[in-house]
Amino acid sequence: MTQNRIKELRKKVGLSQAQLANKIGISNQIISFYENNKREPKIETWQALANFFDVTVPYLQGIDDKPNTGYSKDYIYKQLDDAYKEDYLLTFELEPPFTNTFISARDEIENYCKQNKISIPKDTDLDFWKTNFNFIFKDRSVNRLLTTKDKYSDSDIKELIINAIYWYGLNPHTRELVNKLSHNS
Repeated sequence: MTQNRIKELRKKVGLSQAQLANKIGISNQIISFYENNKREPKIETWQALANFFDVTVPYLQGIDDKPNTGYSKDYIYKQLDDAYKEDYLLTFELEPPFTNTFISARDEIENYCKQNKISIPKDTDLDFWKTNFNFIFKDRSVNRLLTTKDKYSDSDIKELIINAIYWYGLNPHTRELVNKLSHNS
C-alpha cells in the first residue's frame, strides 16, 4: 500500500487532525487512522478530502505525482495539430440581424506563420507546434488547461487555442488598440 498524502497536505495548510476532521465531518481519530494507513477512506471521503485540498484523489492517495488533473502540453499541441489538419471552424454567434461568423483554424495559423515568416512543413508534428506556437500558453485560458480539474471537449480546447492564436497573432499595435477600446467601453 502506498503512503497517502493526507498528513502532508494537512500540515501544509496548518491544520490539526481535529480541525481537518471538523471541516470534513469525521472524527479526528479516523483522520489519524487514514494518515497512518490503518484504515482506507470510502470513495466519498477521498473525494471530500481531495476537494478540500484542491487536488485529485489519485494524488491524495499517493498514486499520482500530479496534484491537479490538467491537460499536458503535448495533448494541447496535439489538439492544435488536429485543428490545423482538419481545418477546425470556430463559430462566433452574433445577435440578429447579423449572421454567425466563422474563423478557420488553418487560416489563423497560416496568417500567424505568414506574419512571422514561419514555413509550415507539409507534415506538421508536435515539435513544429512546440517551437513556433509555445506563445499560446501566455493566454490565461490555454494556460489554465494545464492545471484544471474540469473536463473540456476537444472542440472546447481547440477554440481556446485558436482564440489565443488569433489574439496573440494580432500585431502589437492592433492588440493595443483593442485593449484601449475594450477598457473604454
